[in-house]
Amino acid sequence: MKNVATNSRMMMWSVTAGVLVLAAAQLFAQTGDTAKGKALVASSGCLNCHRIGDTGSRLGPNLSDIGERRTPERLQRSIVAPDEEVLPENRFVSIVLKDGTTVRGKLLNHDALSIQLLDPKEQLRSLLTADIRGYTILTKGLMPSFESNLSTQQVADVVAYLSSLKGTEQP
Repeated sequence: MKNVATNSRMMMWSVTAGVLVLAAAQLFAQTGDTAKGKALVASSGCLNCHRIGDTGSRLGPNLSDIGERRTPERLQRSIVAPDEEVLPENRFVSIVLKDGTTVRGKLLNHDALSIQLLDPKEQLRSLLTADIRGYTILTKGLMPSFESNLSTQQVADVVAYLSSLKGTEQP
């Protein structure tokens, strides 16, 4: 009886592992084209928020070495479901000043006297806490999902390009 139960568990685990491997294989079966991915990053507005090397904005995460820091699987998820993982250093803040004005930007620093942020025009703003009515740290990112805008092959191309970004010299 003990062998039957053990064999059943092993068989169930084997089937579950096989299903997971098959799902991952189907997801990443398409190999991406780095050159096409680079062109898509340039034409899809990614550099309006992100930076690669000396090109692009400082508002979103710098992607210059993203291939060193993220697996292709995580890169793919960040393209199709960007709100699943928003790191604290990439969060935005929405601040309401005492005069009713709302200011939004990438949170850089917050202390007892002030909040520093980078606004959408990439201007450094320092706001005194005495002038602030309230603020909210946004836990969702501002990056849109590209799941419906890009084909599976195009996502694979972008992932291939981003995976190739390993540091200061860019392909």
